[in-house]
Amino acid sequence: MKFCKMSGSGNDFIVVDNTDGSLDGILDPGMISGLCRRGLAIGADGLLELLRSPVADFAMRYYNSDGHPASMCGNGGRCIARFALDRGVAGPGLVTFTSDSGIHRALVDSSWRVRLWMTEPRILAGAGKLRLDDVGIVAGLADTGVPHLVVEHEDLRDGVFERVAPILRRHAAAGPAGANVDFVSSGRGRLEMRTWERGVEGETLACGTGAVAVALLLSQAGRASLPVEILTRGGLELAVGRDEKGWWLEGEARIVYRGETVAPRVDGD
Repeated sequence: MKFCKMSGSGNDFIVVDNTDGSLDGILDPGMISGLCRRGLAIGADGLLELLRSPVADFAMRYYNSDGHPASMCGNGGRCIARFALDRGVAGPGLVTFTSDSGIHRALVDSSWRVRLWMTEPRILAGAGKLRLDDVGIVAGLADTGVPHLVVEHEDLRDGVFERVAPILRRHAAAGPAGANVDFVSSGRGRLEMRTWERGVEGETLACGTGAVAVALLLSQAGRASLPVEILTRGGLELAVGRDEKGWWLEGEARIVYRGETVAPRVDGD
């Protein structure tokens, strides 16, 4: 199976072209989770599948590294727009594509930066209104295609994120499926964030939908002005703003390498 390895400001993905249907029935949860295993296979935060769409330039199907689909991935959406341009499926310029969360628009050109307009995000519980008494942290909850629990914490390196994020990921306030967890700090004169992603069940170097959730909740609370740049764990910045088209996410989206793989073993042997 041919693939591209891509990075969206630190989020890394395996990206495959299934516009001809040749991978139908092959990409099951076992195979995807096997491909995403670091150290034993390609390794990635998730897998992106490029598909045909009857209503847009193309469609995106996103799978977390556990092999199961998720409705949306912001950095994945930016990467697949770049991949579609590389494959000659869409672009350059403004392109449209669908995901399980709706229809999206992205601006793709010859540079490595891609701007993606998100589906309209929703605040489910504003900062200061959601009290997580069991860990003593005030947070906000937003849906930016997937749910995000956003926690303001000034020192992202004091060990609290590692201890608390896995607990919050399954907090009852986020519903049965839980939520991604974003810690955000403005203590160094700029916004910095760390993200624990459900489905990955660990920290990722960046999260696009999380960056939008952070910008949405902090701007609504008057603690950030749009557009805002957010430094991710991987050391790259994501920009988030809002214009007449809606909320947008912008950052680097690049192809790291191309390759071909055989199906990995998934039994641990």
